[in-house]
Amino acid sequence: MDLLRKAARIIVRYRVAFALVALFLLIVSAYGIQSLRFESDLSSMLPEGDPAIKDYNALQNEFQSGDSTLIVVKIDSIEPGGVYDVRDPQVIEAIYELEQRLRRREYVTDTMSIADIYMKVLGRLPRSEEEAKFVLDMLPEEQRYSLVSRDYTMTMIVVTINREKKTETLVRVYQGVQEDIESVKFPQNVEVIQTGNIGITYRILQLLQRDLNKTMAISFLLVIALLLYFYRSPVKALIPLIPLVFGVVMTLGFMGLAGIPLDLATTTIGAMLVGMGIDYGIHVTNRYYEERRNGKDVEEAAAEAVAETGKALLGAALTTIAGFAAMYLSSLPMLHNLATTLILGLSLAALNAVVITPAVIILEEDVMMRLKGHHVRPEVRSGTGAIGRFFTSLGEAIKARPGAFLGAVFLITLLFAYGVTQVTTEVRLEKFIPPGMPEIEALMDVRTEFGGQDELYVLVRADDVRNPAVVRAMYRFENLVKADSYYNGVFGSQSPADIVYEKYGYIPNDREKISEALSEYQGPSMVSGDYSMAVIKFTGDFGGTSMDDFRRIMRYFEEETKLAQETQFPPGVELSLTGDLYLNYVLDQLTNVEINRISTYGTVFVVLIVLLLFRRIRVSVAMITPMFLGALWTVGFMGLAGIPFTQSLAGVISMIVGLGVDYGMHLTHRFLEEMNEGNPKPIVTAVGSVGPGILAGALTTAGGFLALLAGELPTIHDFGLTLAFGIFASMTSAYLVTPALLQIFYGKKTGGGSP
Repeated sequence: MDLLRKAARIIVRYRVAFALVALFLLIVSAYGIQSLRFESDLSSMLPEGDPAIKDYNALQNEFQSGDSTLIVVKIDSIEPGGVYDVRDPQVIEAIYELEQRLRRREYVTDTMSIADIYMKVLGRLPRSEEEAKFVLDMLPEEQRYSLVSRDYTMTMIVVTINREKKTETLVRVYQGVQEDIESVKFPQNVEVIQTGNIGITYRILQLLQRDLNKTMAISFLLVIALLLYFYRSPVKALIPLIPLVFGVVMTLGFMGLAGIPLDLATTTIGAMLVGMGIDYGIHVTNRYYEERRNGKDVEEAAAEAVAETGKALLGAALTTIAGFAAMYLSSLPMLHNLATTLILGLSLAALNAVVITPAVIILEEDVMMRLKGHHVRPEVRSGTGAIGRFFTSLGEAIKARPGAFLGAVFLITLLFAYGVTQVTTEVRLEKFIPPGMPEIEALMDVRTEFGGQDELYVLVRADDVRNPAVVRAMYRFENLVKADSYYNGVFGSQSPADIVYEKYGYIPNDREKISEALSEYQGPSMVSGDYSMAVIKFTGDFGGTSMDDFRRIMRYFEEETKLAQETQFPPGVELSLTGDLYLNYVLDQLTNVEINRISTYGTVFVVLIVLLLFRRIRVSVAMITPMFLGALWTVGFMGLAGIPFTQSLAGVISMIVGLGVDYGMHLTHRFLEEMNEGNPKPIVTAVGSVGPGILAGALTTAGGFLALLAGELPTIHDFGLTLAFGIFASMTSAYLVTPALLQIFYGKKTGGGSP
């Protein structure tokens, strides 16, 4: 504590110099913000060394596959003078023109539409609707309705894309395709929508950019409104706000300078830092005003506020950082980025609260002195009036009946324990876009009318995939999977075996004939240049079902692929699943593992920090019990509210643990301070004096999180709502549990002395 007092005096004495250094860092950070970039690519969310990523990269590099966009063409109205059927020659001509434009793009490797059928059958486009209908009616029903809907109001163009997995490339591809769509004149009543993997990912990217600015602005407004209420003065409300602004700008700037992207998790960083970082400034400011009301002069009150809140702030910051640091143990890069930004942001927020607040608060006092000729004794609403009386009464009630409060907490815990059993996970990219978006509506139409257009790939690795035994095995495997279509959702497939079979009507036992068939094939590449790899492509409805069905289908493919490798293919041949959809499944499996790992290690880290700082078992128990309860209640709330764990929510329990221990720590620290000074009612004083500050901090923190509800992405909504509930749960359990346990542990020693 002596060290903290010395540091506090130095900070107060050289406050102008510290403020100038912070101002310089602020300017540097403002430059770094210009380098911030957004990231929405699924493969970047998985560890680089994961086998699924290696297979996915092989798919991209060797076959220029794995990415696609769907262009849905549908009749959206029945206005007079327009068309009412996608078989109308005007629609088919527009589709064909769009395809020709798309094929000129360097990143488009293939396109498929009903126009291709007419060119193959007629050698030209149909000249009348009757001719168009006649050609389609010649096709088998299954093939016909994989191209057009049964009421002939919708069709689609499947565009296969080869692109670098960079956000800039995604934007260029999407905008290029959209430019081609808009350049083609479709007839009246026809709507054209770009959807599929690229369309949805681009939409997520747009929403990420909008949500960052919107949620951060709203969180600032909520925090300002609460500060105005508690401090009764716009000037005094700015005192804890200014250090926060410094911390947020510095964090975003350093992210830009360090190349840390804004993704599905880190997009929330602005609103989160506003909510969490304000807490530190509020505690320093409240303690300063308390010391001023007790008669201390300006500099003495500032030094006392920094020194006395310093230990609690240090402990709170360390435990919060420890909870966040557990995310580094995750194998998911996205959580590493979130941990880095949160730790950096909170460290800067705490440092600025201690260093900048004294400079700002003394400057405000000096200005008021010059304007009014005397210092104004500050009054804070949170520490006086009804709020102050409530917390004093709460302290008295807990002192009188601590057991009753613990019993009430036990009943609440039973309710949320049931909710824990209802928690699920969700990682499918399409579920991250709000319902009603054109891209999602179009994708749902595709699933309804065509059985889906999800793509799943099987990589076949062999010494030479032209080996007749390998080709026959591919053909058998492909057809066995299609035979289970009622179970696995497959409605189509394509492989080198199909190319060979289409040419000869059978699989020849001659490598040269197989080579000839493959070399003559004009479609997308199915075999690598050195013939060491081939790809089998399955199309169907794999990701549009429930999450349980999605996992069931992916497990089916894993099991069948493994079984085929062991029983159908020659020894030495390896089969592996890949593609964007399979990456979703791998991410789902990792998320389930990471939730338990991060939560466990985060809890252990926080407990160790508390024990090291306070070195008293009973004191530590009083601090950390609300942390456990807050985390448990939060998970239970997620289950009861139907909020699933996503890749961005995998670290939420560790975050709640890190944040939740702060409230118990502030109460315990004040209790020990009052007890050592001989206060006969340390519990009443601790709850009455610290309780309002905790409430103000929790409201502003939760306000920052609730600002995320203004975002458009559902996962951002869930993130904000879950964290806000976690804050209130941790605060409530701290109010009820920490004082009750301290009263039980030290009730007989309230005459003073060290416990």
